[in-house]
Amino acid sequence: MEFDGLHIGQYLLENTNALWSFVLLSIRYGVLLTLLPGLSLSPSARSLRMPSVMILAFVSTVASPLAEIPDSFGVVFVQAASEAVLGLAMGLIPQLIVSGVQMAGTLSSTTMGLGASQLVDPTLGGSIPALARLLGDLVILVFLLTYGHHAVIYAAAGLGGTVVPGSYIPSVSSVELLIVRVGDVFRLGALVASPVIVALMLTNFVMGLISKAIPQVNIFIVSFPLTIGIGLILTGLALPELLIVIGRELGSVDSALLVLFDDVQTVSEK
Repeated sequence: MEFDGLHIGQYLLENTNALWSFVLLSIRYGVLLTLLPGLSLSPSARSLRMPSVMILAFVSTVASPLAEIPDSFGVVFVQAASEAVLGLAMGLIPQLIVSGVQMAGTLSSTTMGLGASQLVDPTLGGSIPALARLLGDLVILVFLLTYGHHAVIYAAAGLGGTVVPGSYIPSVSSVELLIVRVGDVFRLGALVASPVIVALMLTNFVMGLISKAIPQVNIFIVSFPLTIGIGLILTGLALPELLIVIGRELGSVDSALLVLFDDVQTVSEK
């Protein structure tokens, strides 16, 4: 039966393979849109998540090769789990970049003495320093403005309709990729925060010398606004370089997605 947009229910009932593929793709998109930066921040975005999942899953079902209905419950569970893991991995790759920059903001805030000022991060539900939230939102804006979410959703759609749903089996390369990406959170955080940390360490060293040379100076009153001011100034001066680092990290998302899709079953394009 050929697909007719006016008879969606009849099409799915008469094509059980399409129905099963739709379920698998819904799992993939559901997990992905829960983690993808910029698409799960506001309450309105959360209310639109499920309709978006249904629409994207249905469109991908029509355009992708169909998965065969398993003949055992064990295979059903494995295929559903594989789609959840695939969506999780695709969402984590850009999200870990945001987490790395937020870690840099947390380190800088702690060094400056801004750790007491906390904001709620809606993506994680926890409290983070204001500077970390600001830098994280900057990464999300760059990700959306450079159409990074388009690349991720295109990959989730099956790279042009060539990926069979439920065929993802993580290999050593996929596991190594995720381990490296998790490690990059700490590398990126230390890299971005290093100018502020080094400058404030030198500032504290000088303040210590001044307190020894001139004991009459109340060093605590002087150092607190000084460290905050120097930290914020250096953070502002480092923004151009930060954007270059963010662009380089986001540019690696495409290659990371291709590593994941090396572990799926594909068919030739129609």
